[in-house]
Amino acid sequence: MRNPLQTVLDFAVARSGEAEALFKTWASEVVGAEAQALLAELAATERGRTEMLSRMSPEELTGTADETVEVAELLVNVRAPRRVTLGVAIDLAIRRKDVTAALYERVAELGGEACSFFRAMADEDRRAARALGAIAERLDEKGKTASGR
Repeated sequence: MRNPLQTVLDFAVARSGEAEALFKTWASEVVGAEAQALLAELAATERGRTEMLSRMSPEELTGTADETVEVAELLVNVRAPRRVTLGVAIDLAIRRKDVTAALYERVAELGGEACSFFRAMADEDRRAARALGAIAERLDEKGKTASGR
């Protein structure tokens, strides 16, 4: 049977690589310097994560068999189409960050050498989700103002 923690690491590497590509694409397509800068920063963060996670082994994490299977059950894909509006892109990015924050927090709870790394990634994802939410709120306010609501 495959080690569930290796499955988690493989999932995290794949999602980070996918997120980097999406954030890069979205950053080049959105209007607004603030949104472009945040998406470019998120892409760079995901590149660093991919590199770190790809070098990590399951032995750097601990936990019982039941705990690791429970963590593997948190592997949730948030699919994103290539062409979306900025509002949809931000919503998808927030959902991705929420999912990965929950996963990384649970992995951190297992303990081991990598626990602080996963806790930091969870915190980073929560901060990114809040920053993305603030941009979404400003866009929503601009939309309401422009439509005269």
